[in-house]
Amino acid sequence: MKKIVYSTALKLVAVILLIASVSLGALTVVSGLIRYNEEEQDIYSFERNFSESWYLAYLLSRPENIVFDAYYLCFGEREPSDSLPEPGEEMEDEIVTEEETVPEDETVTEEQTETETAMEPDLAGIAESLNRMFEDFYDSEKINYFVQWNDLVFTNCNAATAEELMQGEYYTYLKRDDGRFVDRTSTARIRTYLIEDLERFDKTSTMVIACSVKEDVAREYRAIWEKQERIVWETVLQTLICAASALLLFIYLLAVCGKNKDGTYTNMWLDRIWLEVHLAAMVGAGIGAVAVLWLVMDEYLDSHFPSNLVYWITGTVSALGSLVIITSLLSVVRNIKTRRLPDTSVILSVVRWILRLIVKILRGIGRGIKAFFVAVIRLLSRKTGVILISMLMAYTALVAFFVIISVIEPVCIVFGISVLLFACFVVAHRAKDLDEVKKGVNEVRGGNVAYQIPELKCEDMKALATDINGIAKGLDESVAAKVKAERLKTELITNVSHDLKTPITSIIGYTELLSHVEGLPEEARDYVAVIAKKSDRLKRLTQDLFDISKVQSGNDDVVFEKLDMALLIEQALGEHDREIQESGLTFCVNAPKELYISADGRKMARVLSNLIHNVLKYSMKNTRVFMNASEREGRVILELKNISAYPLSFNAEDITKRFVRGDESRTTEGNGLGLAIAKSYTEICNGSLEIVVDGDMFKAVLTFDRYSA
Repeated sequence: MKKIVYSTALKLVAVILLIASVSLGALTVVSGLIRYNEEEQDIYSFERNFSESWYLAYLLSRPENIVFDAYYLCFGEREPSDSLPEPGEEMEDEIVTEEETVPEDETVTEEQTETETAMEPDLAGIAESLNRMFEDFYDSEKINYFVQWNDLVFTNCNAATAEELMQGEYYTYLKRDDGRFVDRTSTARIRTYLIEDLERFDKTSTMVIACSVKEDVAREYRAIWEKQERIVWETVLQTLICAASALLLFIYLLAVCGKNKDGTYTNMWLDRIWLEVHLAAMVGAGIGAVAVLWLVMDEYLDSHFPSNLVYWITGTVSALGSLVIITSLLSVVRNIKTRRLPDTSVILSVVRWILRLIVKILRGIGRGIKAFFVAVIRLLSRKTGVILISMLMAYTALVAFFVIISVIEPVCIVFGISVLLFACFVVAHRAKDLDEVKKGVNEVRGGNVAYQIPELKCEDMKALATDINGIAKGLDESVAAKVKAERLKTELITNVSHDLKTPITSIIGYTELLSHVEGLPEEARDYVAVIAKKSDRLKRLTQDLFDISKVQSGNDDVVFEKLDMALLIEQALGEHDREIQESGLTFCVNAPKELYISADGRKMARVLSNLIHNVLKYSMKNTRVFMNASEREGRVILELKNISAYPLSFNAEDITKRFVRGDESRTTEGNGLGLAIAKSYTEICNGSLEIVVDGDMFKAVLTFDRYSA
């Protein structure tokens, strides 16, 4: 399942479907706008039903607006609203209150209020305005109205009273008589307060306003309203489906982008682009796509664009914009998952660099302050530091004193100069002694322990020089004693080994002769065999002592030649072939040809022989022994690994010393010199031998520089 979910093909299909969903959603919105724009009347405005339609309320409020405008035209408050809002235009409640007719910087006095209240309405003028407006009423074909103003009646139907118009499906009825108001309506109203506002100008006139929408007009506009409602909600529903599909696909891509089926994360080549470039691309693509679509729709609504071209532009722009945004956004998400986002941001990289620089500076300042205080503490904790600080303070005080006095007596400046010269002399004198001490320390550190610092003049420096000379002398005596002891030990071993060779050779020779004498009892032959075996072991021990003493004394000759490591291994295994066959061990050799080193052939043969002999003696029976030769960084490395038959409780560094054996009980044959000789021969051939112990595994590692002509 993971293989399918995290497959590249499925991710690509999801990206394509996401772009298609966004483009389809944009086309759905544009299609809905175009269909809605093709309607002749704009009636629908998200009302719950047609009875709450703003256009229906607009028609029912027209007679009331005419009465309202007639009063305001007569009293000069505003121009008559001959051009009332057309269907589809926003209708605003334009109520002129007493506060609005008074400038902000003026106050209404009681005298003005009484004058305005006492104003008599111009009934003749109002009647004339009503006659003219109802004659020019252009919505009279859509509604039936009955308006009675005092004794005047204005109507476009055969109704005798206003109450007759209340029989229609959509009507409104307003009545004002002696300050009492009656308001009845079958639908929502826009202006139910206009007649009440006329109380300022006319409190006595009787007004009855009734209006009803004609049945055929109501049916026509109800059909238009229902069609527009269907267009709007179909567009909204389809757009929501596209948005939901795009959201699900986007969530899937966020979850799987950059992730493999094994749980690891990988990046694409797009992820190496700077974060700021991705952000600029997303913002630019989003704003650009919206701007282009807005411009295209605006031109279309102004009848400058054909609808087919609008569809093509919308699909192309939305697809390209969503492609850029999705690609850049997924790249940013991949960088977040792989924790590479700071590395791909110029701003974050600069901020991180600045923070690191600040941290380094603060750490440097902290170390500097710490070092300063440590130096001061160390200086004050010593006699020399106290003396130098005291001298510095005394010198500063004297200089300040003479500077102040020289202002009064210029001749005192001579004393100040004298103090300066004296201070320079003291500093130079002590600096010379310090240089001698530094020279002596460098000589001793370089190995010249016989060097002695000459006599110094400063008392504290003289004591320091004496201590350093004592250290050098002690080191010289210690090294001489150690060298002498080592030389005596080496000479003793060499002499003893040399002196033992002749008698051992004689013993071995006579033992060999005795073993061939006929007629010896069987018991005597066993004794001869034991003597021969022990004599041979004593001979090997004597030869090993002689060899290692010769190497460590520096008297052994080394002849360097070009050696093939694979050939050395083959020869060493051949020399021990019989012992290997009898041991039951399996040797696994991996030694490629042409791995050349520069070493002494005889000594390297002895090294490999000792190592193989050690393996044959201490390895667990019926196990494998691995010999691997390889080249790493210009060095030839031979590793020999075996499983020990005894617990490896020794220290790997001590096992190569003389007379140290892994078998502490010494139940096996051996003298503890095999690995010591191998290590010594390896080192004089400019190589290294390292012993590694891991549990019961014993590993010997030989390292040489690859041969170079």
